[in-house]
Amino acid sequence: MRKLAYIGISSFVLLFTSCMEEIDNWYTNTSDFDGRFVVATTCEEYSSDNTTIADGNELMIYNSAANIENEIIIDTHVAGHAIKGKFKVTGNTAEFTAAEVADNLSRSSGLSDDDFYVLKNGAPDKYPSGLGDPESAGIEHEGVQLYSRLSLGNGKIIPKAATTIGGNVSDSVYVETTMYFDLVTIESYQIPEADWSDPNEPEYDWRVKAGSRTNAAGWEEHWTLAGYRYTGFPEDVNPKVPIIEN
Repeated sequence: MRKLAYIGISSFVLLFTSCMEEIDNWYTNTSDFDGRFVVATTCEEYSSDNTTIADGNELMIYNSAANIENEIIIDTHVAGHAIKGKFKVTGNTAEFTAAEVADNLSRSSGLSDDDFYVLKNGAPDKYPSGLGDPESAGIEHEGVQLYSRLSLGNGKIIPKAATTIGGNVSDSVYVETTMYFDLVTIESYQIPEADWSDPNEPEYDWRVKAGSRTNAAGWEEHWTLAGYRYTGFPEDVNPKVPIIEN
């Protein structure tokens, strides 16, 4: 009986192993770049906005929906602003870059106070909400949208080249980015009649004027994101709430 039991267990192990061998792991076409990283962020122009590894800011790198080789998405935060750009990179993980300037896919589509300023003599003056409700259409103000576009400079992901806050070995990451602002015209317009509170009283609101967006030359910010691949080990989990919440 004991010998039969051993044979039965051996057969089960063999069957289990055979099943495991049939599993086909799927990897994206950007798997060499993909990952979740913890990074410090450093601004060349405004050091007051810098964060350290201890602040727990995260950088995500992953494939686009098209799953094209070397087309990656950079997803992070700088100065409290959500930043997401899609890039066609050249090179490999040892050294990569991208030629184009990408739209910030996380930028506000409306006149959010978080992303826009109204300008006076070319300088930030107030938030869009500070304009109040317009009383007619066609009123215009100069404005700027923050962090509307970004470019990707030198990037590196080096295996086992970093030490975590808990003393573990992890892959290092280093990414240089340039953040661009856009000058815009903020205009008042008459909202659709169906949305008026009183059908006899026209109502107006503010929006970005179509075709008014141009680069705000001289407003660029240069950021460096440097850190290591997230490990998940308890000693490496920062007690602070991460800036990126998944």
